[in-house]
Amino acid sequence: MDFIERLERYQIMIAVRTDTAEHAYKAAMACIEGGIKFIEITFSVPDADDVINKISSDSRVTVGAGTILNVADAKKALNAGAGYIVSPNFDEDVVRFTKKEGVISVPGACTPAEIYRAYSAGGDIIKLFPFVEIGGLNFLKTIRGPFPFIKYMLCGGATQDNIKGYLDSRAAGILVGCAIIKRDLVKSEEWESITKLAGMFVKKTEDERNI
Repeated sequence: MDFIERLERYQIMIAVRTDTAEHAYKAAMACIEGGIKFIEITFSVPDADDVINKISSDSRVTVGAGTILNVADAKKALNAGAGYIVSPNFDEDVVRFTKKEGVISVPGACTPAEIYRAYSAGGDIIKLFPFVEIGGLNFLKTIRGPFPFIKYMLCGGATQDNIKGYLDSRAAGILVGCAIIKRDLVKSEEWESITKLAGMFVKKTEDERNI
C-alpha cells in the first residue's frame, strides 16, 4: 500500500505538540507503543527535526512534520526524514516544494476557494482546519458536494466518544492531538497512560473498519 492507502486504512494520525523535544519524543514513542501508524511532529516543538530524525528509523510508524509554514522548515523536515509535510494553512511554495521532492503534501484550508486552490497546487490531502469551528462533519458533507474527488484530513474535535462519527465519514484520515497527548499526562510524564489512550483509539478504529 502507498501512503494514502495506508492512512485510509488505519485512519489515525497523532499530532505531537509539546514544550520540549524530549517530551515530544517520549510522547511519540508512547503512541507508537499503542499501535499508532502515523506520527506528526509539529515544528512548534523545539528541535523538531531532531525528534523526527530519531523516530524516522522506527519501521512501525511513518513520521511527518507539522506546522510547516515555509520552505526552509520543509527542507529541514525532509532532511530529517519526514515522510509527509502538514501545514495549518495553504502556502503554494511549500506545497510545490514538497511535491517536487516527491513527498506527500497536506496543506490546511477552511473555505471552498482555499480548499480547491490547495488541491490544484498539488495538495495530496487537504487538512480541514479548524474542523469543528468551520462546521465539522456537516461541513465535510457539504463540501464533498462540489469537491467529491478531494481527499480530506479532519483536524480537530475527535474524541473517544465521537470517533465513530469521524470514522463513518470515510475521510482520508483523522488528526488527533490533545485527546491523546494530554498536557497533564505529558507534564507528569505518564507515558503508559498515553499509550493506553492511543491503544483505545486504535482498537475503536480496528473494530469499526474490521482490520
